[in-house]
Amino acid sequence: MNKYKELFVNTLYFLLNTFATKLISFILVPLYTSSMSAADYGLTDMSQTVISLLTPLVTLNISEAVLRFILEDKDNTNKYICISLAMTLFSVLIVALLGPLFNVDAFGGLGSYHAWFVLAYASNALFLLCGNVARAVGEIRLTPICAAVASLVTLIFTFLFVWIGQFDIVEYYISIIIGPSVGVLLYLSIGKQLNMALHGLAEVAELSRRELQPTLLPLLRYALPLIPNSLFWWMGTSINRLFITGQIGIAASGLFSAAGKIPSLINTAYSVFQQAWQLSAYKESGRSKTPSFYSAVFRAVQAGLTLLCGLISVLSPWFASVLLKGETFSAWPMIPMLLLANTMSMLSMFFGTVYTSTMNTGFIMRSTLYGAVACTVMTPLCITQNGLYGACFASVVSQGLVLILRGVDSKKYLSFDAGWRRLAPSLGILFIQSMLVALRPTGWDRLSILCFIAIVIIQMPSLIYLLSRLVGVTKSYLKTRNS
Repeated sequence: MNKYKELFVNTLYFLLNTFATKLISFILVPLYTSSMSAADYGLTDMSQTVISLLTPLVTLNISEAVLRFILEDKDNTNKYICISLAMTLFSVLIVALLGPLFNVDAFGGLGSYHAWFVLAYASNALFLLCGNVARAVGEIRLTPICAAVASLVTLIFTFLFVWIGQFDIVEYYISIIIGPSVGVLLYLSIGKQLNMALHGLAEVAELSRRELQPTLLPLLRYALPLIPNSLFWWMGTSINRLFITGQIGIAASGLFSAAGKIPSLINTAYSVFQQAWQLSAYKESGRSKTPSFYSAVFRAVQAGLTLLCGLISVLSPWFASVLLKGETFSAWPMIPMLLLANTMSMLSMFFGTVYTSTMNTGFIMRSTLYGAVACTVMTPLCITQNGLYGACFASVVSQGLVLILRGVDSKKYLSFDAGWRRLAPSLGILFIQSMLVALRPTGWDRLSILCFIAIVIIQMPSLIYLLSRLVGVTKSYLKTRNS
């Protein structure tokens, strides 16, 4: 299959997967914000934030490693699945033992719900692992089904609790635990991952410790540099929640989280492409036309992201009126700045694929560390001076630093034209637009529209290229389907 066509087809499958998940999440946000106080909403978001931190750390990032190694070494698929499942289950025990840690004030009362938190972590970690295994073994069509069922179950339970008037933090946990758990059962049964894991267990049991090393050690060597990377990435993107909670309060953290919901939708949309792009990048690694492939794809990606960021910044008051209810609506002016930080984060992910596809994961960790340090140092200082807007600014600076570092260093392993002559001015205009919305001087809304028009003009050649590629690949795909 043509590499662009394969990327397009895989993106469609992952689009269905994400659409099934995030459409329902889109419906859930106003339910949460209308049924919960800012403090309660902040605590539930803190729960998700900590889960996103713990998952790669205590699982040793095994879900990422198993995806890469099954694609590279299909003969040991069952062994990889068995090992990754065992490590994920063991991580649940580790999280259960970390109970006293969650009583720290910075977690905003999370320790009171420790048992529920452990169950939420377990369902999330297993669902993530099973999804990556499905991608690796070629069961991409199964992922939208499992995602849809898991999200629908979550939605049903949430509606049920809201309808009977008893939706609070415990009911929130119940809904987010049962949904992914049902998805895991589908992966294990319909996807036959349980059978593969059992076969892998039988194969591993027959091996001595020395015989197991050729399978286990390369897996860990690949995954270990990604563990501190995940920690530092979390620090660069989420540690501001801890500072906000500690310095301003859990209600302020809830407002910051609410403002981040709309940018996170863009992040989610990009994750659809990123999942498909990972598969294509891994398969194309080492081929002669790989640099031109990266250039063509990145040209389209940066154009699409910057245009979307500018457009949503213009429409942010309207989006906020739909998604943010009650006291959380006041957080909407932070949306454009958080959109910019997320945009640079997504572009950094693209450059990160250079390192994972070439098996050189070391600088991923170092670049993320620099961004994390910048965010950790700047956030408390900026919060002191500018409150929540200071936390937004710190996020922009830290994500921008990571993007620049990876854009420069990745050329050591794969040099491709990143189109900085269009990307750099577009990001600069997006920053000006975000400041206009935050400060709201006279005529800020018209100036915001002018900023978006300027980005359209700058990105017009890339936009035309993107549309021509989409039309060509769509015609090829439809032709294949009809023949």
